[in-house]
Amino acid sequence: MRKELEQKLVQRWPTWFHVNGDSRETAMPRGFTHGDGWFDIVWRLCEDLEPLVAEVELETGVPFEVCQVKEKFGGMKFYTNFHSDAISERIGVAALESRRTCEVCGQPGSQIAGAWSRTRCKEHAGS
Repeated sequence: MRKELEQKLVQRWPTWFHVNGDSRETAMPRGFTHGDGWFDIVWRLCEDLEPLVAEVELETGVPFEVCQVKEKFGGMKFYTNFHSDAISERIGVAALESRRTCEVCGQPGSQIAGAWSRTRCKEHAGS
């Protein structure tokens, strides 16, 4: 994902995304390793997670952190340092949405099998 889109997420949720952190503790210094088309999915997911994260942080005293956001097998993977059932459910819904959303442009897409599985619209099927 383009750096300017990454920055929007990091500025909005600075305690969640440690893009300048130690790469031995988090993969976020590599950035968001997926296409721009999933930006809206990640943004909506983070908005959905806010009240759930606040609740879990209050209960556990552990600050929430996103450890990695990437494309894998044509879908978005969103790894965090802890889960609740509700957090896991929201992440799963976002992952399913990514599997029908073009990773390049964000338009409706489908999975394309090949050497690498990816999710693309008709326009970006060859990219």
